Amino acid sequence: MARSIARQAAMQLLYERLSGGEADDESLDLVYEQLSTLNPAEGELHPSKSERAYIDDVLAGVEKHESELDESIEKFSTGSWTLDRVPHVDLSILRLAAYELFHRDDVPDNVAISEAMSMANRYSEPKSSRYINGVLGAMERDKREPEAEEKPEEK
Repeated sequence: MARSIARQAAMQLLYERLSGGEADDESLDLVYEQLSTLNPAEGELHPSKSERAYIDDVLAGVEKHESELDESIEKFSTGSWTLDRVPHVDLSILRLAAYELFHRDDVPDNVAISEAMSMANRYSEPKSSRYINGVLGAMERDKREPEAEEKPEEK
């Protein structure tokens, strides 16, 4: 469960960056302490080394792959949803989950999507969770399709 708190902390720091903040070590400590206090059974007041490594990887990875992640989010967004119309909290959740889908082999796709839905339900509007689920579900299906095409047909 501690990964869940680390994931929420990473999302909040992505949100802070997107909103013009620093998302520095002090921000991480404040966010982590607040999340840990709200969920005392799930984690300590400060991230463990592995949780810190995960958070650092997500922050660096989303920054490094931002244009790729944003292209994918726009590609699978329904209707006329462009990135500038997506609320910052939803975009932060989508970028984090998309990063996990495409760049974190230690996170199963269903976990990345499930955790994103949990964060959307907690931090965003009810309609946002449907949108986020639709975008991430389409990404995951598209990711699986090339794997299915690579397998030779059985005769």
